[in-house]
Amino acid sequence: MGKQEEGKDDNIILFPGLVSRLVEKGMSSLKEKKYYEALGFFQESIELEPSHPQARYGLVITNIEMERLEEAKKHCESMLREGIGQYFEVLQVYVSLLVQLGDYKEVEMLLETVMSEAKLPAEMAESFYQLLEFSRQMTSHHMDYSDEEASEENMEAFAGKIEEWIRLLERGEIDQQWGALQKLSQQNTEEVKKAYRTFLKGTDNNPVLKSYLLQMLKEMQVKDTFEVHKFGETFHVNIEELEDVFHERFGAAVIERLEQELGQESPSLFEMVQQVWWHYLFALYPKSPKPLDAPVWAAALHILGLSLLDDASQPDDVCGKYHVKEQDAFTAVEHIKGIETHIFKD
Repeated sequence: MGKQEEGKDDNIILFPGLVSRLVEKGMSSLKEKKYYEALGFFQESIELEPSHPQARYGLVITNIEMERLEEAKKHCESMLREGIGQYFEVLQVYVSLLVQLGDYKEVEMLLETVMSEAKLPAEMAESFYQLLEFSRQMTSHHMDYSDEEASEENMEAFAGKIEEWIRLLERGEIDQQWGALQKLSQQNTEEVKKAYRTFLKGTDNNPVLKSYLLQMLKEMQVKDTFEVHKFGETFHVNIEELEDVFHERFGAAVIERLEQELGQESPSLFEMVQQVWWHYLFALYPKSPKPLDAPVWAAALHILGLSLLDDASQPDDVCGKYHVKEQDAFTAVEHIKGIETHIFKD
């Protein structure tokens, strides 16, 4: 968001209750085990209010449920560092993550420091002492464990993990598929690449996850062509020729045009609509929206944003600001809504 006028609180949200509604939706999605959807709501929340404790904590729990433990660990670390949320509650989750990740030495040092500097809440003291003792035992055990035995056991276990991740990618729920992609991103074998090909060709797989996978393959510098099915269309993608959607020139041009109008009228709504736009572009990726007319899409986003707030502004007034035909703008609005509906259908 742009800088606030001097003397005003940087955390002021122009639409009271907006962040709370997003967080409530995130919590509801989390309870319903719609983890990918929950992640989106929590991320939107902290875009608008970075220090919102429930949104930040929601990101931690959602990432844990999606088995993205390293990501959850990073969010916990930032909450502890910035003093956001209930300290000991966040600390308990953080220590639990360290144990799951096998960072027993870190658990030892952290808990010994905390216990020497602070009085633990009575309801948490026993849990912390148990985790400390367990970590001490595991550290001692690992010191006595031969490297050769550990290596052989880890290799067998890891091979089984890869098979399980591929199975989840092929037949799991969307949150499980997301987690599987995170795990498989560290592997670049023919077996894993074959699983990617199957996923990208699948007619029922989530298009946003396919976009994420294509981006991942680009970052891995894979030099190959993949068949992709999205929104009823099948096409081939050369990974080397992919353009990063978040730096796509057309996407930036639409945002720049939208900022000239909506950014001046309502910075908060402008921020929210930007999320809709990039999410829409990412769902289409690597295809581009049609027509490639920045004012049309800027007007469509403006209209869509006002509709989310039940604003009574007339669409023709908005279209006049962008000098576009009302029919063109409404066609674009319906396409954005259609893509969102397709993505989040049950």
